[in-house]
Formats: sequence, structure tokens, C-alpha cells
Amino acid sequence: MKLLVLVATCVAMAAAVHDMAINVDSFEGFKVFRAFPEEQDLDFMRQFESQAFFDFWTEVRKGHPVDIMVPPKAQSVFTEQLATRGVRVEVMVPDVQALIDLEKAHNNLGAKLSADHDMTWTEYHSLEDMYTYLDYLEANFDFVSTQSLGKSYEGRDMRIAKLCKGECGNKPAIWIDGGIHAREWISPATVTWMLKELVENDAAHSDLTENMDWYILPSHNPDGYAFTQEENRMWRKTRSEHGSIFGCKGVDPNRNWGYQFNTGGSSNDKCSDTYHGPEAFSEIENQHVRDFILSVKDKLVFYNSIHSYSQLILIPWGYTEEPPANYDYMESIALKGSDALTAVHGKEYETGCIPCMLYIASGSSADWALGEAGIQFSISMELRDTGYYGFILPADQIIPTAEEVWAFHTTAIRDIYSLLP
Repeated sequence: MKLLVLVATCVAMAAAVHDMAINVDSFEGFKVFRAFPEEQDLDFMRQFESQAFFDFWTEVRKGHPVDIMVPPKAQSVFTEQLATRGVRVEVMVPDVQALIDLEKAHNNLGAKLSADHDMTWTEYHSLEDMYTYLDYLEANFDFVSTQSLGKSYEGRDMRIAKLCKGECGNKPAIWIDGGIHAREWISPATVTWMLKELVENDAAHSDLTENMDWYILPSHNPDGYAFTQEENRMWRKTRSEHGSIFGCKGVDPNRNWGYQFNTGGSSNDKCSDTYHGPEAFSEIENQHVRDFILSVKDKLVFYNSIHSYSQLILIPWGYTEEPPANYDYMESIALKGSDALTAVHGKEYETGCIPCMLYIASGSSADWALGEAGIQFSISMELRDTGYYGFILPADQIIPTAEEVWAFHTTAIRDIYSLLP
């Protein structure tokens, strides 16, 4: 009987893989299931996680549900196997494509705020639109300049905004980046909204720019982001080539950093969404960010790489449950920021170590920022929501999300500044 089930599973999965390979522009009929495994079911669930045709939107972890996108031809076998095992499962997203279509429809409703740029924050925008906003800020505010860190794998500029009153490099500095995972659209949208608030509403909080320099990278993974807009909305990785015999592209850029690289929580499988790459810093995008951060690291007092989803404030380490020496310092500041965040719209963001809240994840940027660059407040955040929309958060939640995340940053950064010698 087990052999028959295995054969049936393989047949169904092979069909599913074929469908995903030729229909990446459509997710019609794809469902996101939320499974509720008990502790004894975790290894069973991880067997699915190792198969490329299942897209795990959240990782398998003790005491937490797991969200899994499943193609149509694999759904019956998937649900039957979970039922046989006794794992409770429910449908979170009945049709992924329907959410994508709704997202596209909303993207046609935004009205331009300015004749000088194309950003609105009532819809999701292309990299080119974001760069028109960087051009606008640079042209109209004397304390804003922009710089390309270098070219991505496919030749796109990786532009940052630098906010410096006076000579850059003389003050404590802040680093914020977004979009390291391509499909997490709310991240670059939030980062650019915070940039707008920081610059265009400077008079309301001028201490933030008088006392500190800021470096803001809206899109850490521009090739992947463009691919999500043009080809496959659910793409996560970079777009580099690493010789996969199955034609699989890309590396998880948040498993590719050179601190505790490939020590757990990443994959050797080139088709996996958590493929760590052939070596640390194999990805040119990570090399560019690394080199810039190392050039200013002695002034950086705050590092945040912004992700979605799950509403979490994540403190290193990711590669181990053993806390770093300054964990209490980071946690106390993060908790104050979390309280300020919740006060804006009532959303709760849990705060804690990465393995405690999620899973072991080696080679992350936050671990490298603390462990290698020595930035003493180094975190990552998972933005809205907790699974109802997942990665396809409606555009009408961009501004509320950004407002609450902005409150976190202003509170945490002012607290850090007050504690500086």
C-alpha cells in the first residue's frame, strides 16, 4: 500500500512540476494550505518541504502552523496524506491567482502624487518608478544624494539614498534595506514610504537627520523583483545561473552571507528556495551591499533588513539558539519599538531570536551585520500580515504598514542614539 501511495504521489507531483515549469505566469487554482503539525509530525512535514513543487510560505517549526502553496494536481494527494497522518489542515488562500489579479486591479487605481516622480504608495511600483523617486529627492533636497552600489547580475543598478546633513560619515549612521526576497513586495514599498517621511516631512522630526546619517536601499534584489512583476509573482531568489541540470536559477540572498555560511537552515539543492549558493557571497548583489557596509561600518549603529510576512521583529543569531553577548541590549530596544508600532494601528509584532520565532537560518544578512561588520543593533523584520494574504498583501495596506514600521524605527533609533557614549 505504501508503495502505491508513493507512486501516486510521484505521478501527481511530476504533473505539478510540469505545470509550474510552463505556467509560472499564472497561479490559477493554486491554493495555500495551513497545516497544524504536532511535534511528532515535524519530520513528516519536512519531507514535503524538500520537494520543489511545494512552496513553503513559512517554515516547519515546533508549535506553529505552516503555510504551503500547492499546485492543483498535487492538492488531493497532499491533503490525503496529511489526513492519513492526522495532521489538521485548512485552506488559507483558495486561489492564489485571484489574489494576484486583485493586486493588479488595485495597481490601476493609484493617482500620481507629483509630476516629478511616479510613486504613489497606494499601489505597488516597478524598480524604475522607485528610481524616479530617488531622482526627485536628490534634485529637490540638498541633504539627499544617491549612489549605485553596482550592477546586479542582470545589469540593473542597485541604488541607495544617502541622507547626510553636513559631511557624510561624521555621525552615527542607520542602514535600512528592503526587497532581499523578491516576492515580498510590501518591503520595498514600506522602505520607500519611510524614505518619503524621513525626507519630505523632515521638519517634524529633524533630530533624526541632524543627529544621524541614513543609508536606504529600496531593492536589494532588483532582478528577482523585476521577475516577480513580469514573469512569476511568487519568485523569491536572485536570478543568477549556477549550473543546475534542471535549469533552476538563483540563490536565496538571505542564506548567502559569509558569517556562519551553510551551517544549517539552508539548502544544497539548486532548485530550493533556500539554496545558499555555491559559496558565501556568490551573489553579486550581496557583494555590493557587503562592500558598501564595510566602508561605513565604523559609524553604523542600526541595521535592519525588512521582509514579509508574519509580523515579527527578529534578533540574531539565526544560525544558533545561543544568544549573542549583546542580545539583551537589542531586545530591550526592539521591545520599545514594538510597543510604539502596536500603538499606531493595533498590530502585534512578536519580538525574539530568529530560531525561537522561526527556524535556524545560517548565512543571513542580520547575522553577518552583527557578527562580521560589528553593528551592535542588527535585526530583520517580517511585516504584515499573519497569513490571510501572505506575500500578496493588498496595496491598501502599504501606508498603514509603513506607518507602524516607521514608529518602530523612530522609537528604536532615538533610544539607540540616547545610549551612545
